[in-house]
Amino acid sequence: MASSHALALAGVDLVPAAAPVVRVEEAREVVVVLSRSRDPEREVFLSRCREDGVPVVVRPSGGGAVVLAPGVVAASLVAPADPRVRFPEPYLRRYCGVVAEALAVCGVVGLEIRGISDLTVGERKVAGSSLRLWQGWVLFQVSVLVDADVSLLERYLRAPSREPPYRHGRPHREFVVTLRGAGLPVACADVVEALRRVLTADVRKV
Repeated sequence: MASSHALALAGVDLVPAAAPVVRVEEAREVVVVLSRSRDPEREVFLSRCREDGVPVVVRPSGGGAVVLAPGVVAASLVAPADPRVRFPEPYLRRYCGVVAEALAVCGVVGLEIRGISDLTVGERKVAGSSLRLWQGWVLFQVSVLVDADVSLLERYLRAPSREPPYRHGRPHREFVVTLRGAGLPVACADVVEALRRVLTADVRKV
């Protein structure tokens, strides 16, 4: 059974939220999170999760499966949707830009938005995000690989059923990198603080 911390990381309580929310914290345990639109059997090594006691949680937003673990900072934001914007891509690019702005506060520069919703250093992913639109609200969720054990992705995640073109079929260990592994050492506590401050400021603009 998933702990309250694992459920909070996945934001399972955030739909339907009827007020702006910003939630940011470092993962304190290992949890596999995937969207309600993906087949757990296809995306995740469920037997390994059961063997290791790792919970598998379905989040309310879209996107692929992720592993949250110590060294990963997870953030969820609920904000009023713009009635003029009916598709997710503009929100994903906007909020990925806000996340990059927050990381720049920590000295992390040179990030690019690749695919639909990834932040990368060069060709390697350091953060992934997902989105859901419903009843006048937008839910944005992001996980940032600060200093996590990336071998956990190989352990628990199958090759994804859908991938961005820039991945070129690379396995997890060649596709993702932590900020520290990319030569951008930063503390999780600083990332949490910067994301919380910048995301909160952005929500207040709406």
